[in-house]
Amino acid sequence: MHGTHRGPAQWFSSIMIVFAWTLTGLAAEPAQAPAGTAVPGATSNGSADPAAQVLEFERQIEDAVVRGDVAFIDKAIPADFSFVHGDGWTTGGRALATDDKAAFVKRVAEKEYLIHDLDAVKTEIHGDVVITYGRYVSLFMPRNRNNSAPGRLNSIWFMRVYAKRNGQWQFLSHRTVNGPNVAPAGVDPSASR
Repeated sequence: MHGTHRGPAQWFSSIMIVFAWTLTGLAAEPAQAPAGTAVPGATSNGSADPAAQVLEFERQIEDAVVRGDVAFIDKAIPADFSFVHGDGWTTGGRALATDDKAAFVKRVAEKEYLIHDLDAVKTEIHGDVVITYGRYVSLFMPRNRNNSAPGRLNSIWFMRVYAKRNGQWQFLSHRTVNGPNVAPAGVDPSASR
């Protein structure tokens, strides 16, 4: 029996078919969370473990970002929210952008992100403050793009801060610590070094 060798063109074609299929499924998603969705940051998942609560909350946030669920995000983040895009600041340079609450909510409303998949996130617990760190893969498709230009699949390493306020978790800040790195098929080229 002879093995079949797939060249780069065949792999790329296969990846694009899976990618298109995934986007088709995403397009069928509802614009808002289904009825009965938990209140953002609520600790109703049955776990007393703050790490489990925050990791579930973080997953809900990513899902809301992709859905464009402004109501969920508005409740999940406080007025002093900060989101630093890009790792330029780590070497004394500038971040790609820094969002306050209004700017981040605008990104969510415009559905700039078609994919936000978390990967192996870790936690550090300090009472009612939890720091998460890890990686997510993001497909960024801003509205002002050239319609013929494809989106960018990026790998982004991050650190985030959550705090429990009035019995509910709040997403206080995000800081990119490495990336965005263009990551075809979600594979981070820096992860193999």
